[in-house]
Amino acid sequence: MTQFTNDLVAACNAEYARWDNGAGKETWGRPQHSKDYYLFVKDYWKSVGNNQLDGRTVSDGVRPAWSSAFVSFCVKTGGAGTKFLYTQAHCHYVKKAMDQASGAINNFGYKARKSDAYKPKVGDIIVGGREYALTYNYEKAAMIYEADSFYPSHGDIVIGLTATHALTMGGNIKDNVDQKRLKLTDTGYLRNRVTSSGREIPWVAILECLM
Repeated sequence: MTQFTNDLVAACNAEYARWDNGAGKETWGRPQHSKDYYLFVKDYWKSVGNNQLDGRTVSDGVRPAWSSAFVSFCVKTGGAGTKFLYTQAHCHYVKKAMDQASGAINNFGYKARKSDAYKPKVGDIIVGGREYALTYNYEKAAMIYEADSFYPSHGDIVIGLTATHALTMGGNIKDNVDQKRLKLTDTGYLRNRVTSSGREIPWVAILECLM
């Protein structure tokens, strides 16, 4: 691990602790609860340049998804500086990482990798499509972004590894900051997601940390 990945993991763990190890909820606040969790979400939005949103904000009947803002906050706190794109949607920094992979740019802190050809490590970001983009793989996500400049997705930061799982931290998991244990193959590659019906769903990419 590098100084950056150490600091990134520390930032993730600090946020997890701030959310009482995942027990808090995005709309909770004092005096009903011990902390103003909804203002923690505001901190994440501020990291991407939005000073208006927090965990209680409702737009058109829904609360804006803040998982990319959380990733941005942690990566910024970890000290990435200008080597990351702090943004409200994962697909935008994924595009930068894909450009880094293709050689179109050479100054980004992450490099996009296909999940069946790269083993995740601490500091990486694992990204999958959601909603209509649920089944997008690397190629489909790249193509749709070129056409539309957007697709819905979710990303989590790898904070630890075992022989069988990648331990990740993310925001807006269950209206909170929480951990996941993502299954690995016997050789250390990330397994595809599996729906309740047993259908396998690909990942968009694993973003390899270069810092």
